[in-house]
Amino acid sequence: MKIFCTLIFCLVTGLIKAQLPSDTLLTYITFENLKGNDDGYGASINRPIGTGAFKNLIDRGYLSLRMAKLENSYRWPDGSRIDFTKRKSEHSATGIVDRYTLINPNLKDTIFLFVDPYKLDSAFFVPKGLIALNKEVLAREIAPQLKAIENINTGKDAFGTKVDSLNKVANYIASRAGLINFVDRENLAKVMTDTQASAEIKEYLFKIYIVNKFYALSKNISNTKAYALNKMKESFGSFQKEHPGIETGNIKINLN
Repeated sequence: MKIFCTLIFCLVTGLIKAQLPSDTLLTYITFENLKGNDDGYGASINRPIGTGAFKNLIDRGYLSLRMAKLENSYRWPDGSRIDFTKRKSEHSATGIVDRYTLINPNLKDTIFLFVDPYKLDSAFFVPKGLIALNKEVLAREIAPQLKAIENINTGKDAFGTKVDSLNKVANYIASRAGLINFVDRENLAKVMTDTQASAEIKEYLFKIYIVNKFYALSKNISNTKAYALNKMKESFGSFQKEHPGIETGNIKINLN
């Protein structure tokens, strides 16, 4: 009996771990090459965090993604999100540096975090008083999005009734991790370049693919590309039944 209970415990533990987000998703959301604690990192104007957000001011998408990585990479010790809205610019020996005032809402502790958006660090560390975003915390944060995706996938007519929800999830992904990491050209190119299909069905299928690739990475499902592609095919099949009058060009052929 004891051995049986132990086996059950190991099985349940394994299943719980499998539900945690993948390493890949965590990498998409947080700073690349994020290492351990360093009490001096970001703690003074002479050693700011180099996000590189302003390395290319013409690329607004890159700027937004780098700023998002700053907010995504760190949490308070209890796992709660950090408010990065209190910011002022200061002059340093090398140029302009941003100073963020971070106030822990539970303990009322205050941390001053210095960030250099013009410099890009080759490695990132965890400042004193903060922790790095981990899989357990990320799983809690994205749970509402995953529930929304499940509702979209199980809806009879997601194109007609779930577009608002789909747009919200897609916008969430774009703001947190950017869309480029979830685009697989080999699975999307023929759909997106179909000149006969209507723009609305192409946009719909594109977003269906993106949110399901995110879902697969969030649930640590193997072969995320195949999972997202199959969900896109299923969604297109349901769409055809409910909206036969909308032009789909060669999508039916290309998705078979």
